[in-house]
Amino acid sequence: MPKVQASVRRDHRGRLRGAGLRHTVPRERILAFLDRKNVHPTPEELYRGLRKKGYDIGLSTVYLNLQVLKQAGLVWDFKDPLGMTRYDGYTRPHHHLVCLACGRVEDILTDKLPELASEALAERVPAPEGWRVVGARVLFTGYCPRCSSGKKGASKPREKTPAR
Repeated sequence: MPKVQASVRRDHRGRLRGAGLRHTVPRERILAFLDRKNVHPTPEELYRGLRKKGYDIGLSTVYLNLQVLKQAGLVWDFKDPLGMTRYDGYTRPHHHLVCLACGRVEDILTDKLPELASEALAERVPAPEGWRVVGARVLFTGYCPRCSSGKKGASKPREKTPAR
């Protein structure tokens, strides 16, 4: 069974403790998986990815720990255009761009577009009376380079299914 590098383990242990959580091996492995660049899996994709790496983990453990990590602010979740919940280990302010054909997700960093910073957007929202907007996350949709060019392996546009 593969092991997580010692430096990565120390980092995750510190992040968990800093959030007031106990360090556990499943939490460490979930954080390590989500730390990979531009990974936005559903819980099932995360589960399959961890199993493929040789980790003995159950799907219910993945779901439970994702909720704990989300509540602690260590991961974000968002709904893709098909209504699937996806998780993101990058919790600094940013937005997402989702391909409507293949489902690929890319991060849009707000430091590249200051006018899209969560705080800037929140200040511009004409909030209903009594509301105090404190943040914003935007989901952009479009077609990735592979799907918009019709390259081999590109998907046809996916049908929208109702969210669960």
